[in-house]
Amino acid sequence: MAEKDFTIRKYRPEDKDNLITVLYETSSMPIETEVQKEFLRLMFNDYYTEQEPDNCFVVADADDNAVGYILCAEDYDTYERVFKEKYLPRVKKLGKNYEIIVWCEFFVHKIFKKQFPSHLHIDILPVCQGKGAGSKLVDALCAHLKDKNSPGLMLSCGMGNKGAIRFYSRNGFIKKLNLFGNCLMCKNLK
Repeated sequence: MAEKDFTIRKYRPEDKDNLITVLYETSSMPIETEVQKEFLRLMFNDYYTEQEPDNCFVVADADDNAVGYILCAEDYDTYERVFKEKYLPRVKKLGKNYEIIVWCEFFVHKIFKKQFPSHLHIDILPVCQGKGAGSKLVDALCAHLKDKNSPGLMLSCGMGNKGAIRFYSRNGFIKKLNLFGNCLMCKNLK
């Protein structure tokens, strides 16, 4: 898909099934069971699309189907409070190992939440990667967050995911910390 064949737009509720497909197709985590799939949805989709859809953008193909996304929680404290109330009980039902992953994510993100209160998840189908869609999603989200006066944005990715780390670095993110197998990266928005 060439750059002219995609657009960046706000997320719409009818995009959710496509976003879940993208999540499954791009996941580095196993997705062999329904429990694994549910964990991925809870951790990397449901909170954002259900609680903060205004902070979510998609890359849409020529037929206006979402083939990638960037999802964002604007304020970490709000995210943690709501996630613990509405999503963590569902994660706990999936098993202790999944609950531990959530607590590790909370811990890592809490370290920099004052300076970088917003955080993101981004995934794009491989056919669309390397064509500028990811950078355009990051640009759209950053402009949106600047308008909302967020001072900074953070994310975590696997330390072994060198391609993702290069992508984030090219888009202005700085490595801050390696912890629990994750690289925490941050970007100032002021």
